[in-house]
Amino acid sequence: MNDASYAFFRGCMIPVKLPHLEYVARLVLPHLGAHLVDVDGFTCCPDPVGVGAVDPFTWVTVGARNVSLAEERHLDVLTLCNGCAYTLRHAVHDLAESPELRDRVNGILAQTSHTYQGTSQVKHFLPWLARDVGFEAIRRSVQQPLTGLRVATHTGCHLLSPYYLHGFDDSEDPIVFDQLVEALGATPVDYETKTMCCGIGFAVSGQFDPSGEVLKTKLTDIHAAGADCIAVGCPFCYQQFDMGQLTTARKFGLDFKVPVLNYLQLLGLALGLGEEEMQLKAHKVKANGTSLGEWLGGGAL
Repeated sequence: MNDASYAFFRGCMIPVKLPHLEYVARLVLPHLGAHLVDVDGFTCCPDPVGVGAVDPFTWVTVGARNVSLAEERHLDVLTLCNGCAYTLRHAVHDLAESPELRDRVNGILAQTSHTYQGTSQVKHFLPWLARDVGFEAIRRSVQQPLTGLRVATHTGCHLLSPYYLHGFDDSEDPIVFDQLVEALGATPVDYETKTMCCGIGFAVSGQFDPSGEVLKTKLTDIHAAGADCIAVGCPFCYQQFDMGQLTTARKFGLDFKVPVLNYLQLLGLALGLGEEEMQLKAHKVKANGTSLGEWLGGGAL
């Protein structure tokens, strides 16, 4: 495990709605060798669905501008968001594949005194942990193994496909996130709808009924599999499983709760950081006496 500095790309969702996850990231990631550098001028990635589907050229151009800011500081980008990783890596990929597109983009960027060069990599923290840090280094860092904690992982759509973009895991049978959970001493739990979208895409487009149906199905499967909690690596998935679970539970009369944690929170707990430091009280869905709450010492969630 080598220490390195990274341009810290927070995205939009985390600073606006989930600042506690940024707080956790700033505490945990340096323990694994990531020195986070704040870069003035970062904007929305922009969103791969709302912008990418409507205006692909603007989408790639804004993504290239963000990466160029990291290039000017001779840094790779490290992000906490699946959508941001998808957008920025798409920009890097597309500009490498098409010199013509790169010239068009740089023609626009020249008006802002920036130039995309293609010298910086974009990394999502989960692949970064698995590849750059490594499972063995994570195991060596654990001070408080999460023994007995049963965790259902949800990798998320934008990090699994297309494979050529991330090369992270098999979209049909993902196991890397489970291996990251095992490195903390916890037990990954398999469930039938593991590769199904969390449903947040429906919600952000105003289609709340199908969003709730998808979430209800996933939560029911996760609960039936005996998981104590869900682990995610994406703020949108986190929001869906946390706030979205409250509305879905009321609508469909679910008589159970499944707390969701960002993987960095589980990692921080395993490193020996405290519940308050890991911002567990910021969660909307509380453990409410489940085995997770008991394990955390009386229901801190």
